[in-house]
Formats: sequence, structure tokens, C-alpha cells
Amino acid sequence: MLRLLVLAALLPGAAIAERVPVQAQVQAPERQVADQLWQVMRMDQLMEIIRDEAVAEATRLQDEGVIAGAGQPWPQIVHRIHDPEELEDAFREGLSGALGRLDAAQVEAGLRFYRSALGRRLLDLEASARRAMLTEGIEDQGREAFMRDLTRGGARSAAIRRIIRDADLVTPNVESGLNATVAFSQGFAEGGGYDMPPDEGQMLADAWEQQPQIEAEAAAWLEGFFMIAYAPVEDEDLDAYGEFAVSDRGRALARAMFAGFDRIFSQTSYRMGLAAALRSGGREL
Repeated sequence: MLRLLVLAALLPGAAIAERVPVQAQVQAPERQVADQLWQVMRMDQLMEIIRDEAVAEATRLQDEGVIAGAGQPWPQIVHRIHDPEELEDAFREGLSGALGRLDAAQVEAGLRFYRSALGRRLLDLEASARRAMLTEGIEDQGREAFMRDLTRGGARSAAIRRIIRDADLVTPNVESGLNATVAFSQGFAEGGGYDMPPDEGQMLADAWEQQPQIEAEAAAWLEGFFMIAYAPVEDEDLDAYGEFAVSDRGRALARAMFAGFDRIFSQTSYRMGLAAALRSGGREL
């Protein structure tokens, strides 16, 4: 789990005057890149979508009777846990850790793609697709459309699979899913939800048992999502996006983004695990 790097304590007196400018010089480029990423990638809108996706899933689980206990409706609890401002803080925390390891120039180069007309259009289409998928049945339609195209040897499904494979988009989603699974278990244990709380090793083992399912679900979700989002995109534009996604600048930007998302989902999963445990015991977060 990525954390903000804690700076050494400032020394008193004249030492402060010597160190502050150096510290500012080191941190300023990363802060600037982080701010550019937040603006260019329209992250404020995406935080709201992530909240709405979580609430939709919470509603489904409550309707199916999966969530035990009494108290506030589960969707309301999940809505509060996914406050966009707190999601932003978590994202920036994860992003900060990643930018310290990545080539900031490559991340900035990746952002230039999304400043282009094609990049902006893709962001519009992706946001529209994710909002559409909040409606029951739309996600299944995307997956079915992908499989129909794949079965008949269509070029679109082949291009989507090539992007997912060559840009290695499944692996970080699986890693994030595993981290979120462990975080939920940690929160559930912290809230006293287990009769016999598992240790860290058991939590990791239990998470890894779910790895094949998480991997299959991540791949299927990406396929259906891309099929919906990029339906209006011409083949040559999709090819251009594919070339960008596998480039050094595309990979650098993707790694930065995934670090931020991983921190979000680890934080929210822990809090949902804690809330679920408290709820089962008649308490509230």
C-alpha cells in the first residue's frame, strides 16, 4: 500500500532557511504533475462516478440480502465512505508515492495525449460509458456485444483484446482487487466481525484464492467497458490509442493512475469492512 513519504523534521534557526527552498524545488515538479493529471484526466468527475458505482453495488447487495445487521441503509454508509473529497485525498496520496518513482517527464508526455482532440473525446466516451453502466443490464450488454464480435472474428474485439494484453491492463486491476480484498478483511477484523479473526497470512491466502475470479472479472469488465465506450470511435483512432497505451508515456501515466486508484480502493474497502463488522454487531461507523 502506497503512503506519502514523511519528510524529516525541520531543524530550527538558520537551517530552516537553507532547507526550505531545496525541499520546495524537489516537491514542486511532482505537485505540478499531480495537479495537471487531476485537471487533464477530469478526476473530479471520476471521483463522483466511483462513488456512484460503489453505491449502486451496495444497493444490489442490500437488495439481495447479503449485508447483515441493522442501522442505516448500507448504500447510505457506502455513499459516506466514498465522499469525493476523501477519495481525492486518497488518490493524491497514492499518486504522490508513484510520482517519486516514475519519470515525471513521461507522465507529462502521457497527459499531452489527453490534451489532444482524440484524447479529450476518449475521456468523454469513457465517462459516458461508466455512467451508462450504472443502469442495470448495460454492463451485460457490453460484454455480450464483445463476445458476439469476438465469435465472428470481428476487428473491434480483436483490437480491444490487443490493447488490454499489450498495455497489461489486467495485472494492475488484479493487484488492486487483491489489495482491496485484504483491506476489507482487515477492516472486518478490526470491527470484531470474525468469531476467530484470521492473521495477516490467512487474509493474504484467502485473497489469493480469489485471484482467478478477480482476474477473469477484470478482463471481462474491461472488454465490455471498451466495447461500450469506444463504439463510436473509428478504427484508426482506436489504433492510435492502442499505440499510445503501450508507449513509455502511456505506461508511465497508467502506472501513476493505478497507484492513485489502488490507494482509493484499499482505503474504501477497509472502511467498508469495518462498517460491515460494526453493522453486524448492531453498531455504526
